[in-house]
Amino acid sequence: MTRHPKTRTRGRLLRSLYIWHRYFGLTTALFVVVLSVTGLALNHTESLQLDARHVQSDTLLDWYGIKAPDAIVSYRAGTRALSQLGNHIYLDLQPVPAAEGTLAGAVQFADLIVAGLEEGLLLFTASGELIEQLGAAAGVPAGIQAVGTSPTGKLVIKTAQGNYQTDANFITWAAATESDVAWSVAAPPEEGLARSLRDAWRGSGLSLERVLLDVHSGRILGEAGVWLVDAAALLFLLLAGSGLWLWGRRRASARAHERSIQARE
Repeated sequence: MTRHPKTRTRGRLLRSLYIWHRYFGLTTALFVVVLSVTGLALNHTESLQLDARHVQSDTLLDWYGIKAPDAIVSYRAGTRALSQLGNHIYLDLQPVPAAEGTLAGAVQFADLIVAGLEEGLLLFTASGELIEQLGAAAGVPAGIQAVGTSPTGKLVIKTAQGNYQTDANFITWAAATESDVAWSVAAPPEEGLARSLRDAWRGSGLSLERVLLDVHSGRILGEAGVWLVDAAALLFLLLAGSGLWLWGRRRASARAHERSIQARE
């Protein structure tokens, strides 16, 4: 008994659809894994601290075009170095998160390291611990342009309104009476320090959260990556539709087979 031509055609169509369904599934499997892993991680950004963890891979940093600024402003304060790179301020290689504004100088004063910013002072212990940040509320004159020490060992700051000096406890400020002040002067950092500072700056410029977001959306590959993820989404829809259709055809075929058996009985 020969099969009807329409039946043979339908059979070939179903076999082809099964094959394509399988290949589409294999093709999109990688996208499913990537989207699932990145989606799960992003769903727990706060607990995983993805926004606070930064990428250190030179390859990824270069891919994003993250390049440290060339100019580094650095001041020596005893054996320590206060440096500014872009908007970041460092004590040696340790970033100072509370620091904002332009670094105007740094000196060793008594047993402290004092760094001057435009709007205030940062006080560090000799071991490098930030212990206080003094601003206008503490009576520090605004618009600091330089920091230095007088011949009698007083801390002096230079502002647009003139020079001011303070006592050992930074409580009162008055117009400086001494003119022979040893001002802190910026100098290029040593080559090793400069290289390490640029590496530290690059390492704080790309959060893990941003990378995962870009991988999840495809933007890590630019516009082409977005279109690639869109194509994968369309394949997912095609797989879902073809899978439901094949499942329905198989159920219908199984029921028709059962009815034919029952009819012969």
